[in-house]
Amino acid sequence: MNPSDLAAIAPELLLVVMGAVLVLADAFVPALRPRFGAVAGASAVAAAVLRWTGPLPGAVWSGALVVDPLARFVDSYILVAVVLVAIIAGPYLARTAASYGEFYGLLLFSAVGAMVLAKADSLLVIFIGLELLLSISLYVLNAFHRDSGVSLEAGWKYLVVGAFASALLLFGIALLYGATGTFSLAATARVVAERPLAGNPLILAGLALALAGFGFKLALVPFHAWAPDVYQGSPTPVTAFLSVVPKGAMLVTLARVVAALAPQALTPKWLPLLATIAIASQVLGNLVAIAQRDVKRMLAYSGIAHMGYALVGIVAFGFDGLVGVLVYLAAYTVMNIAAFAVVSAFSESEDEPHLITDLAGQGWRRPFLSFTLALAMFSLAGIPPTVGFVAKFLVFRAAVNQGLAWLAVVGVLASFVSVFFYVRVVYYLYMKPLPQRAPAYLEPWPVRVVAGVCALAIVGLGIFPSWLLNAAETAAKTLLR
Repeated sequence: MNPSDLAAIAPELLLVVMGAVLVLADAFVPALRPRFGAVAGASAVAAAVLRWTGPLPGAVWSGALVVDPLARFVDSYILVAVVLVAIIAGPYLARTAASYGEFYGLLLFSAVGAMVLAKADSLLVIFIGLELLLSISLYVLNAFHRDSGVSLEAGWKYLVVGAFASALLLFGIALLYGATGTFSLAATARVVAERPLAGNPLILAGLALALAGFGFKLALVPFHAWAPDVYQGSPTPVTAFLSVVPKGAMLVTLARVVAALAPQALTPKWLPLLATIAIASQVLGNLVAIAQRDVKRMLAYSGIAHMGYALVGIVAFGFDGLVGVLVYLAAYTVMNIAAFAVVSAFSESEDEPHLITDLAGQGWRRPFLSFTLALAMFSLAGIPPTVGFVAKFLVFRAAVNQGLAWLAVVGVLASFVSVFFYVRVVYYLYMKPLPQRAPAYLEPWPVRVVAGVCALAIVGLGIFPSWLLNAAETAAKTLLR
């Protein structure tokens, strides 16, 4: 360890310290609980400033981590998500009488896990970032409402499935280490290049198990079954965080693995496998979402489909594909957080389903939040001029440029199917009358602030995407040198 190693992870160290401070402050200074959300948000902003003003030395900690423009891009979207979730969590926790410092501390610890995961250049560090920091914090956050059976069920399901996925990933890493004698991705790639895969069953089994572990965390078909129940039962701000941050970090980690091993390991048999998973996720996610009557379950199946779209950029791997994946992650962050921010406000009780029919007439009663939710639905459907359209266009264009036009066609058709259930939400907002007993929804100003910021990002980045594209291109170049 040397000073440059510590300087490279200064944002992570800051978040760890502030997370511990919030947990301790809850015990010793409970009067400050109303300020914990602001402290967590300010910590994330400070960490972002450190990342953008600090050095990008590349490989640090003896090559275990890579701090480069790609890491800075991913850290930025993770920290933006933390700030937005911390803002909407305040009114939600106050309404549910759960304003504890542990919530914000665990939120910061989860962010650190995602940031470490996205920088990992070692199989062992991938597991540590995924399990020790990211997953364990999320297990607790999903079951944060200890008096709610729905929340406890969500936490228990995520714990069981997450532990199983982590076991698969760890077993795959163990097999790869046994076959190659190293945890380094670069060294593993060199070993794989020297030995044909057909004669290395340990490497094949290790890659398959690692892919299964990634699939569980990304909620890709056939590893998706946990997502709807966990999304529905978790506290809504936690669902917003869970839907974007862990998935984005895992996708970038998968991209680093593919970049390290391709073209040695990604033989013609592996790319069709990834393409099949992408198609299955798009088809199942969109078709099953049509049958959902709960908004959070619908968004869970929508998330399965969106990870299928993003995986297209990994299948069509190259500069265009990676740029498409990075833009997709940024776009998905603002779209999903906007949707869940409004859902958290349009809720009377977390123990009750968040039914689409409960949104009837809210478009005229609460126009601002309803407009944001409608805009998020249009963007998730990929309708221009939103950032969702830009993201889908980039990943589908990458597939066409790589000779995978059929994969892009399937994605476009799946997007057409998704329009039905996204527009159904808008239909209930504006074209259905208020029920006889109008729900007593609140419009706290922090939720309005987050909704406004996300709405501006959805439209602004859709009309003027050049800044986001330039940042993604700079990040992609460092991985594909």
